[in-house]
Amino acid sequence: MNMKRSFILFVLVALLGCGKHPEPRQIVILVDVSGSIERRSLEQAFRAIEKLAGRLRRGDGLTIIPILGDAEAEASGRIIRVEVPLQRRAYDADIHAFQAKLSTTLKSAESEALARPELRTDILGSVVLAEQEFGSDQRERRRLLFVLSDFIQEGQDIDFKTHVPLKMPFAARTDTPDLKSAVVFLGLLQSRDYARLPKTTRREIHKFWTSYFKGRGAEAKFVADGVGLLATSTD
Repeated sequence: MNMKRSFILFVLVALLGCGKHPEPRQIVILVDVSGSIERRSLEQAFRAIEKLAGRLRRGDGLTIIPILGDAEAEASGRIIRVEVPLQRRAYDADIHAFQAKLSTTLKSAESEALARPELRTDILGSVVLAEQEFGSDQRERRRLLFVLSDFIQEGQDIDFKTHVPLKMPFAARTDTPDLKSAVVFLGLLQSRDYARLPKTTRREIHKFWTSYFKGRGAEAKFVADGVGLLATSTD
């Protein structure tokens, strides 16, 4: 079994569970909406998110956070939060209404992202927002974090195009319990900026993010086909 197939199997187990009464999940997806992401790849990412949403179970929660230029300052009003109803109605009418409403919301978010792409990419700040989502969840649910990006941090203080800091204080933190029980998947989106980087820099970026999440108590796994990862995990 090759590495990619093993990774997909790992995702399927995490998403679908293995018992008759699988544990409900809190799923957080960070999606890069910066201008460096190829338009087609971003469109595919939103289609994959919509498909994943169609596989949610009762009791599941889904949060979609766009990776913006300044997460703390710009995210308000742009985060999508949905909860699958616990109480079943006749013919699952509530589920159908839920999925229809979410589909409309996703299309609106996609249109905004394509019309006004971000100039910068604050992935670090977006991860903090994801931690806040997990931390505010009052229910006992399995925590899954998907990050779809080129993983090039372009914040005001840190820019991976010029320097990838392999050793920084926040990359080795162990005082952030909100990710300690999370499973983290890092899926690449096609990016012009990423394609221009030397392979040595790409490896440094991968190393940074795996170390970063390890320091926050989570094991992160990379996959080159981020859209395929999310789409396959809903088959």
